[in-house]
Amino acid sequence: MENDYKRVLAVERTMAILTALSAEGPILLSDVARAVEIHKSTVFRFLQTLSDLGYVYKDGESEKYSLTEKMNVFITHTSERGRLQQQVIPIMEELSRVTKETIHLAVLEDYQLQYIDKIESTEKLRVVISSQKGGAAPLYCTGLGKALLAWLSKEEQIRIANSLVYVQYTQNTLASASALLAELEIIKKQGYAIDNEEHEKGIVCIAAPVCTSKGKPIAALSITGPAFRMHENIDGYAKLMVESVQELF
Repeated sequence: MENDYKRVLAVERTMAILTALSAEGPILLSDVARAVEIHKSTVFRFLQTLSDLGYVYKDGESEKYSLTEKMNVFITHTSERGRLQQQVIPIMEELSRVTKETIHLAVLEDYQLQYIDKIESTEKLRVVISSQKGGAAPLYCTGLGKALLAWLSKEEQIRIANSLVYVQYTQNTLASASALLAELEIIKKQGYAIDNEEHEKGIVCIAAPVCTSKGKPIAALSITGPAFRMHENIDGYAKLMVESVQELF
């Protein structure tokens, strides 16, 4: 009986901690402990285990804890991200109908972009794209990643850019933090980002941020396809993408 009770108590504490993270967003250990009325050392062990399992993320800079995309799978219908997807899916479907190319929705998490939705291209001739729902990709060499970064504060951009490891995927891949920061300025002015065969050879992506009414980037949308077809439509798709995200907030 004692062991059974301990298991139930552990579940209760876990759910209390997850509820606090869900309600408060990024939060310090001391604030989690205060919210659930459990000693800090105990809460730390729970958070460490949840982090090891991939359900909780601790930001090294702020030392705040938050739920990961893996955890959000379980709370999609009630979370902010779930509501975001409900709003964005009709836009994604319309972009897919008009362009017939692959459409992605992604968010920024743990210094990477995280794919949270995807509509495959309906073109007969299409490239194989390595993206998948729940998967991750670099920020500095993808249209989605650069769109997510460009609307952050300058301080956040510098911090993230300097923390990244710049792998040379293709000859077009940005090779340094300074090159990335310079491009982010251009992206912010023009309203959209382009991945010009920077992550995968032969693939071009046009992306724009989904921002709140206060200008905070919470996600990014993209149109992705083979370079030869995307270059023919790049101006029209860029205009379409910017107009599409402006409809959301």
